[in-house]
Amino acid sequence: MKKLVALFSILATLMIVVSSCETKDPIVEKGTLQSATYNPATKSFTLTYSSGQTETVNAVVDDKTDPPTATATLKDGTVIYAGDATVAGAATIAKEINIVSQFVYDGMSLYYFWADEVKNKKPTVADVNPENYFYKILNSTDTQHGWSWITDDINSLLSGFSGEATDAFGFQPFPLYADDTYTTVVGFIRYVYPDSPADKAGLKRGEVITKINGQTITTNNYTLLYGANAETTFTVTDQYFKNPRDVKVMPAKINTDPVLYSNVYEMDGKKIGYLFYTNFYENYNASLYQVFSEFKTAGVTDLVLDLRYNPGGGISAATYLASLIAPESNVRNKDVFTVMSYNSYVNGIFDKNKWDRRDYLGDYNNAKYQDPLNANLNLNKVYVIATGSSASASELITFCLEPFMQVEHIGEKTAGKYTASWTIHAYDDFENRVQPIYVESKLTDSEKDKLKNWGMQPIVGRYTDKNNNDFIATNGLVPDYAINTQEYNTATWKPIGDVNDYLFAKAISLITGKPYQTTATRNLMIPEYKDAELYSTIESVSRQAVIIDDPKLLPPLK
Repeated sequence: MKKLVALFSILATLMIVVSSCETKDPIVEKGTLQSATYNPATKSFTLTYSSGQTETVNAVVDDKTDPPTATATLKDGTVIYAGDATVAGAATIAKEINIVSQFVYDGMSLYYFWADEVKNKKPTVADVNPENYFYKILNSTDTQHGWSWITDDINSLLSGFSGEATDAFGFQPFPLYADDTYTTVVGFIRYVYPDSPADKAGLKRGEVITKINGQTITTNNYTLLYGANAETTFTVTDQYFKNPRDVKVMPAKINTDPVLYSNVYEMDGKKIGYLFYTNFYENYNASLYQVFSEFKTAGVTDLVLDLRYNPGGGISAATYLASLIAPESNVRNKDVFTVMSYNSYVNGIFDKNKWDRRDYLGDYNNAKYQDPLNANLNLNKVYVIATGSSASASELITFCLEPFMQVEHIGEKTAGKYTASWTIHAYDDFENRVQPIYVESKLTDSEKDKLKNWGMQPIVGRYTDKNNNDFIATNGLVPDYAINTQEYNTATWKPIGDVNDYLFAKAISLITGKPYQTTATRNLMIPEYKDAELYSTIESVSRQAVIIDDPKLLPPLK
């Protein structure tokens, strides 16, 4: 009987426990992740689920990027991402690899000069930002020099390579730091394109821009020196830093003909042809032909090629210009001008298809331009003005002409850009100007929409002269006649083509045999300025490497 009572007691207890469990509130599932916000103060993300529940997770901040980024990886592999870890706001939720980051990998692992280093750096879900991923996988030498580039505006990039500028003012600024804290910037005007908005507004070479729309120029707004989408007011002083005035300039779409100035000077029995050339734009080869035709008609005996501000550009323009300068026999024989080398994969495709990796003097697009032989000056010497602002194709033409003629380099050591690049797009060849990665018909409309604006300009090769010589060891071309720069003191500047210009005067002295004289002197009242190395997008890309503007199109991925 006692055992039976005990059994009933146990059963009653179990029933109470079960009853208690049945009446307890059930566990509410969080549901699916709906949104995420980032808090820079706590360096954390707040996650909101479909059930209404919220959850806070700590973020990992990467200070190596600019701006710093914040990420968090959840247990299921989902990545939460904030593109600027200094700003509060909505965050990105990523559950699969970003399609643009995948495009970066697919292109770089094939065509990048250091592709072998990229192949084991495949993107993950955490690589939400394609730009950060692109720069993360670059070769260390490339990173050091800042050669390779990615953009989310490929149309503007290609327009810039053609010498077309949208929302432009029409002057070339030289941004400099104006204080020891490297925050305040001024912009020296290096030159002004004729008939441009800047020219019509009265801006001139040597003038100094100190403010934009009444605001001090800093690293946050300096890009307005290169263009804007609305009328802009510049506070400008003269070249002696006096007489400030406000100048309003309305930006416009302009064509920037790189043949900025040319002239023939008769001195001591010599006829000196002078060409100030700003960029290597193949679209303006006709302008080069016209100038050299005029030089030839005038009986020019000596040539001064001024590349002091030329950041480079396309190899097609460099080859065409060289064909106007080099000895006629070498151009007529179509001698090798420069030789390209790529990675093993690309070299293999060139070899398989029996494509040539060399560019030749006298080789040109006869459907668009006239034969350079008809305007060739048949010289055996050329005087090249080149400085630290001369890069890429400027260095290529200076260096690769040396096997054919005497090249007298006047100025400073050049920038040291001995590499070559071409533009890569996901699926569009842009009329054979760009290397595509994928077959367009195999992409969905959604995929194409996500990829359409992106392009890369990676290093794909290196160039040498016809004898396979390069200037890697010197990291730039050392001048034959080194001249101390006066670029940081506009008080000494002369108009383009002025015979008293400190660099042009040296060339004239070498040609005529007369002593080198210049009226330029250092004005001790002028403050010391420091090169800010702040460029426009197009100038930055041009400075990085010679642009292969007519690439052999390789087969896209299947």
